[in-house]
Amino acid sequence: MNIHEFIQEYFKMSRYVALGSLDGILAVMGVTLAASGVAGAGGLQTPNYVIGLTGLSGGIAISMSNAFGSFIGERAEESRTMRELEHKMVLGEGSLDDTVIHKAAKRRVYMSMFTHGFSSFIGSFVPVLPFLLIQSRLNALLTTVVLCFTALTILGVYLGKVSKGSLLKTSAEIVCIGVLISVVSFLIGGH
Repeated sequence: MNIHEFIQEYFKMSRYVALGSLDGILAVMGVTLAASGVAGAGGLQTPNYVIGLTGLSGGIAISMSNAFGSFIGERAEESRTMRELEHKMVLGEGSLDDTVIHKAAKRRVYMSMFTHGFSSFIGSFVPVLPFLLIQSRLNALLTTVVLCFTALTILGVYLGKVSKGSLLKTSAEIVCIGVLISVVSFLIGGH
């Protein structure tokens, strides 16, 4: 598979692109906002890059969790599908192993693993970057919120297009989830 085919395959897995990106943005936004709040409420002179690295560690954890979770879940699903196909074809269990069908199923499993994990990792940079690049806590916080809600709106439009549904409704739902997570994280963080 060349790079062009790989990129096409990546975007064909739109549910994992969207799920991973949402997970990365929302989870890391929550971690970053809470860490910022804890640092501020505790009166600590914590540099912003420490808050950014805290968020990034959460992003790495969620991307690995999503990647391996997708691997395990998709592998189980593909395995079940293979066994059902063997049963319908009146073949013994494992008869389709190492066939073209089996290799295509393995490819889907690995692509879902990569797509979900990588999208989560990339999404996690949205809330983290301002804390890594901006020294003022308030400016970093405001920039994070603006970037996250912009990214969530874009993801809502993307999902609305994929589902051929309402772009506005899908974006509004995702932004509302972001607001809820922001409020909870802010409250937990001590603001």
